[in-house]
Amino acid sequence: MRAPLSVLRVAVVVATLLVAAAASQAEVKTPPSPGKARPVKLPAITERTLPSGLLVVMAPLRNVPKVTAVLSLGVGNGTEADTHAGLATLAARVATEGTATRTSKAIKEELRAIGGYLSVAADSDATTVQAGSLSEFTPRLLALVADVVAHPSYPDKEVALAKDNLVQEVREQRSQPGFLGNERFLKAVFGSHPYAFVAPDEKQVAAIARADLARFASRYYAPGNAHLVLVGDFDVATLAKEVDKAFATWKAGEKFEPAMPAPPQRDKRQIYFVDRPGSVQSSIRMGNVTFPRKDDDYFVMRTANVIYGGSFYSRLTRNIREGKGYTYSPSSSLDTRAHSGYFAASASVRNEVTGATILEMLYELDRMRVLPVTDEELQAAKSYSIGNFAIELASQSGLAGRLNTIYVYGLPRTFLEDFRARIEAITPAQIEAAAARHLDTYREAIAIVGDWSQVKDQVTPFGSVTVYTPEGEVKGTFD
Repeated sequence: MRAPLSVLRVAVVVATLLVAAAASQAEVKTPPSPGKARPVKLPAITERTLPSGLLVVMAPLRNVPKVTAVLSLGVGNGTEADTHAGLATLAARVATEGTATRTSKAIKEELRAIGGYLSVAADSDATTVQAGSLSEFTPRLLALVADVVAHPSYPDKEVALAKDNLVQEVREQRSQPGFLGNERFLKAVFGSHPYAFVAPDEKQVAAIARADLARFASRYYAPGNAHLVLVGDFDVATLAKEVDKAFATWKAGEKFEPAMPAPPQRDKRQIYFVDRPGSVQSSIRMGNVTFPRKDDDYFVMRTANVIYGGSFYSRLTRNIREGKGYTYSPSSSLDTRAHSGYFAASASVRNEVTGATILEMLYELDRMRVLPVTDEELQAAKSYSIGNFAIELASQSGLAGRLNTIYVYGLPRTFLEDFRARIEAITPAQIEAAAARHLDTYREAIAIVGDWSQVKDQVTPFGSVTVYTPEGEVKGTFD
């Protein structure tokens, strides 16, 4: 007896679905190879310097009806940190809270009216204004940016509030082992260099007065010490006139040349241990000083970092996360700045595997120094870097940020156009040679935050140890 027609149809449908599912699984197992990377197409970039000394960089990018402005001043958060720690940070934060002609409320209302944003922040190399709005309101946006940098008034009430907020922020940060470890690590790597500064203490914040902020801005917020990057939907000739008008009252000042002592030279591996009794984990950070961003080894070491610990499928991840289960997210970074830089690897692990983790981190560093990376690792790292770079340049803010780095770090004007070719040309031999120069396991600074009483026997075999309190006082040394 034949099966009913409806049953046969169901059988055919099921068989078809099974075949389709099998084909789909085959496709998942053999994904198509990525297409050839397309060349970076940048807009025509125009530079001009105003009589005041302000360098203006304009890049029309008409993908959306907006404009992005990045104005950087050559003064970092380490400036005057030895006498007024936290001053650069506070000066930046309060700059948007009032000018000679605008209150804090007026600035915020103006930004809402033009669909805009404006913020000021200080980092190790610069104080940077980031702003943007709908392109039809570009003149109003430029007027706001110019007013904030040229005429900040630092109202007493806003200064007091910013100081209170900074104290609360620092208190919260100092409760985190990652912050304590990074602070101790940078002090070890940079010594008296301004890059060693991370955050002020409460007494230092309390000692800052409104007059200090006004003096700081008057001295360092000068057009000859700044550059302005503009990216967006605009006509260059028209925008040039708008810039001239907006910044006409910003008076020329003295160009600031920061004093940059050389970082300390370490002749042996040293461990800096911040003791937090009761900790069940050790937060480990190790590394050494390297080079400025404009160094020729930047592209090679950037790629070496991706392979070592700078991506999710790095050697460090495969070793101490996937292979041994010591930690969830180990990582590494190459932080290159205008005058120097550093390499650092980090991991947070339970007490009982602290020593074993340090050993594996050093082992992977030594492997980078003495053995060539595989072709598979190198190609994956190149694809990772080139892909992320292309994504950054696709937006106005991303392009503005990348252009800004050229002027902050003194890079060649062709840095963005050359990026992909420089990455693609890297060989395993170059990775090995650069790692041998810059990953110095014998002179590492290793900062650890944890319970000294629980892990000291695991730590001391790796080098001489100085033990600190979380407040920075020395508790003892062990050779």
